[in-house]
Amino acid sequence: MAGSHSHRSSFKSSHKSFKSKHSSKSALKKINKGKVETSTSHNNNNKPMLNKQQRKNQAKQQREKKILSTTLKKKLFEGSNGVNKIVTIIPLTTDINPADILNQILLNGIGADFDMSNVNLAMPSVNTIKIDKFKKKIKFIIPNMHNILDVLDVCKVSDVIVFGLSSMQEVDPSYGEQILRSIELQGISNYVGVISNLSAINMKEKFQLDIKQSLESYFKHFFPNEKQLYNLEKSNESTNCLRSICEKLPNKISWRDSRGYLVVDDLSNMQLDPSSNQLILQGHCRGSGFNADGLIHIPGHGDFQINKLEVLDAHQHRDVKEMFAYSEARENLNEFNEDVDDDLDIEENNENKFEYDNLTTARFDDGGFLPNTDGMDSNKPEVRVPKGTSSYQARWYLDDVIDEDEESASEFEDEKENKDDMIDDEDDLYNNNHDDKDYNYVEHDDDEEFVDFSDDEEERQLLEYRNLEKEDREFPDEVELHPLEKAREVLHKYRGLKNLYNCSWDVDEFDDECPDEWFNILRIQNFKNTRKKIIKDFSKSASVKEGDYFRIYIDLGDRDSNAFMQKLQTSDATIISIFALLPHEHKQTVANFSIQRWEEYEDPIPSNESMIVQYGMRRYEIHPLFSGASVTPNNVHKYDRFLHHDSLSVATCIAPVDFTQAPAIFFKFDKEKFKSGNTDVTNIEFLGHGSFISSDHTRVLAKRIVLTGSPFKFHKNVITVRYMFFNSEDVEWFKSIPLFTNSGRSGFIKESLGTHGYFKATFDTKLSAQDVIGMSLYKRMWPELSKQWSHLD
Repeated sequence: MAGSHSHRSSFKSSHKSFKSKHSSKSALKKINKGKVETSTSHNNNNKPMLNKQQRKNQAKQQREKKILSTTLKKKLFEGSNGVNKIVTIIPLTTDINPADILNQILLNGIGADFDMSNVNLAMPSVNTIKIDKFKKKIKFIIPNMHNILDVLDVCKVSDVIVFGLSSMQEVDPSYGEQILRSIELQGISNYVGVISNLSAINMKEKFQLDIKQSLESYFKHFFPNEKQLYNLEKSNESTNCLRSICEKLPNKISWRDSRGYLVVDDLSNMQLDPSSNQLILQGHCRGSGFNADGLIHIPGHGDFQINKLEVLDAHQHRDVKEMFAYSEARENLNEFNEDVDDDLDIEENNENKFEYDNLTTARFDDGGFLPNTDGMDSNKPEVRVPKGTSSYQARWYLDDVIDEDEESASEFEDEKENKDDMIDDEDDLYNNNHDDKDYNYVEHDDDEEFVDFSDDEEERQLLEYRNLEKEDREFPDEVELHPLEKAREVLHKYRGLKNLYNCSWDVDEFDDECPDEWFNILRIQNFKNTRKKIIKDFSKSASVKEGDYFRIYIDLGDRDSNAFMQKLQTSDATIISIFALLPHEHKQTVANFSIQRWEEYEDPIPSNESMIVQYGMRRYEIHPLFSGASVTPNNVHKYDRFLHHDSLSVATCIAPVDFTQAPAIFFKFDKEKFKSGNTDVTNIEFLGHGSFISSDHTRVLAKRIVLTGSPFKFHKNVITVRYMFFNSEDVEWFKSIPLFTNSGRSGFIKESLGTHGYFKATFDTKLSAQDVIGMSLYKRMWPELSKQWSHLD
């Protein structure tokens, strides 16, 4: 049969519709028009279909790739020249001694014949032990459990973390659980759970089994993939625990393994060269490697340049196999942007100044201003009104087109007689028996007579209104102006917007509050593409690769070498680690962090509050500005005064960029206790957690305030409003800004009345006495510059 054949797109079938005797072809086509069989692709990725043999080859290639990757990971730690696997012991309760855990792992796991005389069981301590049974070298680290920052620093570079639980004491949420959660948030490569004192609670094995199952249930709450906890009092479980530590391959931590890092092999072998003012350290290279032209970061001490890298012989660690010195392309330590690579999507800044001194009215919708209102009445369009309507009444029908036949003039005359009776329920605040001396009659135009209250009466009614209003505020951004304040001066920098998420806002506008460093910060136009390119290029250009034993010469710059060496030796850090910085990571930029409140922290967290953020290997003291995490078309976001519960927000500040999008932990501390050396976890208040999102200087944060007023008189959709302003000049200044109500109505200021800030406003529909009238104003909030923080300072 000629022609191509294709299957239907589905099994659905429609019965043939009844064909009447007299239906024409055109009528049938009209009934069934638009019904066509569409051909749909089942492959959403638009990839070519693979046959059976091709699918087999693809699966084989993926399997071989995974095997090769696993083989390379194993090879890194195998043999006499393998890298030391870093294992950290963390007890989660105060009744457990980490030295007992290490002692049980070694004696029960290896055997009673193991020589413990060379093992330092003090806290803190570092022991490098060769496990002949499993042909591995393990660097066991017992951190200073009285210093939570040291615990976090050690766990950053650990391949396996051994968590110790107690059968006698529950994990305290303010101690052990805080440690566990903070370590988990910054990233864990691999972990093991152990119990060291199970027999202390009861000698019956059945009761011990119940306790062990209860602890396993708790541990699986944090690590669901962990199968069991090891009872170190049993030799077979201790052996299995040691086997698990030796055989487990460390999982990748993205922010750590995307850069090179080094754990100093022996702190006693640190060398100082005063003549060239450089520090000499050595150890195994981990991660993506080091580049001689790049920079490094020592946690708690800052950024440094590299003078030289020497790859040493794998056997003796003495002979130099290869040497790399810095070149002309060496990065400098300038924190602010100067010259950048042309290949990167880094945007040049462009200063754009805006003069505020020449304004005649409030700024509206980013540069749009209402022209001077003098003489505008002569340009008003003529409006058809009923016969007998005065010019005062005609103003109420500014937007109406009324025919003479629709309503009679007598009806409007009746409305004129009753217009003074149209007041809202709030006029119960006024008494009708006031003496005439309380009023000043002010002539408004030719036809309107407006009652202007005396100053004492106006103040009395204002206080009474505010007392009622405080009972139930409906606008969280509401501000109150003092009657003696001039709104045009106090709110000089605020502007009105038709729509916050659809307006045009100049990123580099001139503002007195703009930080001095704004035009020199690092600006990245496309953070996602730049991040991928930098990470990819860094791994290719690394001079020292993972697994190499090398010596690094660190340029101390203008630091005093002896003082710096003394600071390293007297610090309570268990280890000294070094991290390689990716290109431009030492430069300041507009850093945006995602942040979510810590569940146990109940106190309010206002914007601009001082706090410490740890992201990656850095710790900085910041004053973040909070805003919503939603995506907006114009990248303008509403500034939040507080960090709210159960919601994801964005914290913005000026800090060094991080291209690995490292996890972030936000905390506060007691300065006096830290100065005295008390750095226990109980002296740190964890505020929130999140991650480094991006570097985006085009993210505009707009602070919103709402001026509210009360309806005073009603006439259809024209309302007399009071208590929003307190003089006529302010009304004229903010006349261009639109109004809204708590019920969703919108309007605009029509004209000012009297001298106390009353005005007429026209709305899109009638209002009720319960409506509150508001005016939204916005002001740019600028992020603040952060500084490096260390508890040693």
